[in-house]
Amino acid sequence: MIRATLDVNVLVSGLPASRGVPAELIARWLRREFALVVSDHILAEAAEAWEQPYWARRFSTAQVAEAIALLRERAIVVRPVTTVHGVGEDEDDDLVIATAVGGDAQHLVTGDKALQTLLRFGGIDIVSPRQFLDRLDRERAGKH
Repeated sequence: MIRATLDVNVLVSGLPASRGVPAELIARWLRREFALVVSDHILAEAAEAWEQPYWARRFSTAQVAEAIALLRERAIVVRPVTTVHGVGEDEDDDLVIATAVGGDAQHLVTGDKALQTLLRFGGIDIVSPRQFLDRLDRERAGKH
């Protein structure tokens, strides 16, 4: 099964939303079309982002709590490796990459344009949400 780390910006946009590419990725994960790899760092960043006024107006505290609980229950929560330094623009980017490495993910899915310009880190493809959705579609089409 494909293993992917969704960056905080993708998780926050996709959960608990019901429309858009990030929401479709969450739906695909829940249908077990890929395994989601996260870390406590990513979960904490997501919780913090959902507290910001933009998201707080759209999602209730209960919805956010449900989203975090769902991620903790159904995603693969790993410890980021400690060997990723100075790859991304900041420490948070490095921790997301380190999560993907620690979880043996094949894909790091991010809306962060700076991270996307890296294209690859080790054996991990760094792609946009749309690119990853397209890859899932190709994977599914190839199995039929």
